[in-house]
Amino acid sequence: MTVSSVGFLGRRLLSIRNRIGPETDPSSLRKLRRKEIRILMQMGNLSVAGDICGKLVSDNPSWPPGYSIMADLACWSGKWDEAEKMFEKAAAEHEKAENIKAAGRLRTGPIYRLSEARGDYEKCISLCSGEGELANVLKVRSGRLLGNNELNLPENAEGWLAKRLLALEKAWSGISQQNLLREAVEWNNTEPEWRWRFIVESRDIWKVKGLDLRKWNRPVKNTTCPVLDPRFHSEWRNLSNDRKE
Repeated sequence: MTVSSVGFLGRRLLSIRNRIGPETDPSSLRKLRRKEIRILMQMGNLSVAGDICGKLVSDNPSWPPGYSIMADLACWSGKWDEAEKMFEKAAAEHEKAENIKAAGRLRTGPIYRLSEARGDYEKCISLCSGEGELANVLKVRSGRLLGNNELNLPENAEGWLAKRLLALEKAWSGISQQNLLREAVEWNNTEPEWRWRFIVESRDIWKVKGLDLRKWNRPVKNTTCPVLDPRFHSEWRNLSNDRKE
């Protein structure tokens, strides 16, 4: 982290804390505390972030975002099993509040990815059993990972994430593999964990086809934001070694 970025985060943290002091509305205070925790995580001050997060959850045991931020903190600390449990808890609290869509986003997002990283593909299938285009794409993905390549791919997807993951699954089935690089280059830092999966797997597809892997150096090098996935660091090392060969 550069000196300028540390200074920027420090100013943001000071601003947030100045707003926290006089705040009396519980809902606004929760949101400010969550922002404070995220900034502290970005600064690498995980201990203080953990103390504030623990109190936030203790004071608001039915507030789903509290468990989500605790899960994020566990990811930053490399405590992947704990992170998965906290995301599950957040999803359960969303369901209690009848916020089914929010629960679904967690199950087809971080819970799915952490389950996949553990190789629990059966759980992955159960997590995407609901409706929606992203869930439909992930059903096919989970089936492929289990060795079942007979599931029908959706013809298209409208959502930007579902569309990209659909392109990846089509590439695994042999369709439009050359277009993967363009998709990766155009993908910004939104959804960094899925972006990284897209890069790693697209590159694997190219490798099998004997295509020029040097073209993937740019999207790999442009992966600058934190990728909260237990597979990331070993994959990064492997890709770095490939680039040297």
